[in-house]
Amino acid sequence: MKVIFYLLTLLYLLTSAAVAEERVITLSEACELAIRSHELIKIAEEDLYQAYAGVDKAFSQMLPTLTAEGSHTRYLEENATIQPDNSSTFSLKVSQPLYTGGKEWSVRRQADKKVRLNKKGLESRKEDIIFDVSVAYYNILKAEKDLEIKEAASKRAGEQTRVARARFNVGEVTKSVLLRAEAEEAGANAELAKSKVTLTIAKVKLARLTGIETDFKIAPLKSLSVPKNMESLIVTAVEKRKDYVQAKIEEDIAKEGVTYAKGNFMPSLKLDGVYSREDQNPSSSSFNGESVYGTITLTFPFFEGWLRTAEEKEAKSKVRQAELKRLNLKRDIEQDVRETFHNINAFSSIIASYERQVSFAEENYKMVFKQFTYGLATNVDVVDANTTLISAQTGLSNTIYDLQISIIGIKKKIGILLEEILENRIM
Repeated sequence: MKVIFYLLTLLYLLTSAAVAEERVITLSEACELAIRSHELIKIAEEDLYQAYAGVDKAFSQMLPTLTAEGSHTRYLEENATIQPDNSSTFSLKVSQPLYTGGKEWSVRRQADKKVRLNKKGLESRKEDIIFDVSVAYYNILKAEKDLEIKEAASKRAGEQTRVARARFNVGEVTKSVLLRAEAEEAGANAELAKSKVTLTIAKVKLARLTGIETDFKIAPLKSLSVPKNMESLIVTAVEKRKDYVQAKIEEDIAKEGVTYAKGNFMPSLKLDGVYSREDQNPSSSSFNGESVYGTITLTFPFFEGWLRTAEEKEAKSKVRQAELKRLNLKRDIEQDVRETFHNINAFSSIIASYERQVSFAEENYKMVFKQFTYGLATNVDVVDANTTLISAQTGLSNTIYDLQISIIGIKKKIGILLEEILENRIM
């Protein structure tokens, strides 16, 4: 029994440890979680659903309508000899529009284009969320690296205090040197605490985007390659940017609005078929209780106070407006791509400078701290060397991750971020 008890206890402890272990999230997994759960994507999906409903509504205008109507009338006391006591009427009417100037087809084409528009809108919303998730993911990596830098700085500050106290105890330095070292250590610990808070906040932001409710860690990422050809990026952006494709679709919808407005100048033709049945009590000899008839109605509006002319002018103005919006967006896209491309190149060159600075700062700190240990350098020299090292390490870390975020950003600006994330090209 004791053996079984020990085995069960061991199994429980192992299970508890596995449960307590933090979940590891990759960037691809985080993006998939956000796509499945984020409210903004759900809203965009509802927009697409409504667009499909709009297609059904447009198609319904081409189909016949069937209307049934019934009534029962009971009259007051006899006021005339030809008035019945009561009567009942039932009618069934079928109406089919035969020609409306092409407006029904224009509405159908607009509805189809709105479906395409909302599909691109859904893709654009997914790409926005993926970009936000990617930025939040890299911010966690940046915060983790900053925490690592601050932990090393706190450890160095502790070493400085230890050396300063040892030298003070043997009378090599004054108490002010020890107090300065202790103050620097306290400041380093404060910066370490701030860094921990920053990391926690960064994780909270990613959890909000992905819907993760448990503690988690993130997997490291490989470095993304720097794009080389700016002009090819611009060409790709014009082809694949979701908002630019949407702008072209909106321009097509506006042109269909002109077609619809021109249809108002055309005659309309409608066919009606009616079955009618009527009963009355008492009935007369000339009473016709049942009838079937058909009607063809041709309508031509001659004058409506220049309403149709105003509608056509408005529709043509919307076409010009949509074209200008598309051209403006195209120029903005080109500018965004150029700016981001230049920023990426700047980050790449800055990284090389920071790497040299970190190398020099590390060597300088080791040298100065060793000199301080033997009384060949002052505590001010150590503080300056440590500050320079922290600044260089922080600058290098931030620039490395800012470069990666900029590369993610340019992928979004040229419209390929969504497909690359879904194909796991960015891991």
